[in-house]
Amino acid sequence: MRWRPLLLLSLALASCARPDTAPPELGLVEPGGGGLAPGRNLLVEGYAFDPSGVASVRAGGQEVLPPEEKGKKLVRFRFRLRAPASGQVEVRLEAEDLLGNRGEKRVPLVLDASPPRIVVERVEEEGARVRLYGWVEDNVGVDRVTLQVGGRFTPLSLPKEARVPFFVEAPRGALLVAVDAAGNRSSRRLP
Repeated sequence: MRWRPLLLLSLALASCARPDTAPPELGLVEPGGGGLAPGRNLLVEGYAFDPSGVASVRAGGQEVLPPEEKGKKLVRFRFRLRAPASGQVEVRLEAEDLLGNRGEKRVPLVLDASPPRIVVERVEEEGARVRLYGWVEDNVGVDRVTLQVGGRFTPLSLPKEARVPFFVEAPRGALLVAVDAAGNRSSRRLP
């Protein structure tokens, strides 16, 4: 008779257990969003998570989950995507867990063929050196701005935003190079 309370307790706990009916969670690490230059290759990296284990991850219908990752709770995947010359790009990811639950994620990407714009607000000249004040702007986002003096490149420490103010002091003839999130470039020679 001592086993009856244990039997009732185990039946009560068993009725509380819920079956896994949730689909796997999908996420992208790269690209984080933003721009993609038309016609370029793009490395897509992401992850999927499911407490029952991930059985499959597909991108555009093609399996991208490495065989050694199958069955793990947290998996990483990567694949290359070639952007079309024009139109909308949408990465469609599908994942399935070991119990057959399926999830989907659609990630739209912006085709960005426009290079960033370098706007000079003020120029101060002092001998062989020039001070330049201005900003770089882009329709998607400025990734980096670099100053090239001869064969040496010096990156400016700027945030990654759509409009980034800058100040540079360099010798005449130096080159200011701006690159947007899609990899488009523009440059401006210092007077």
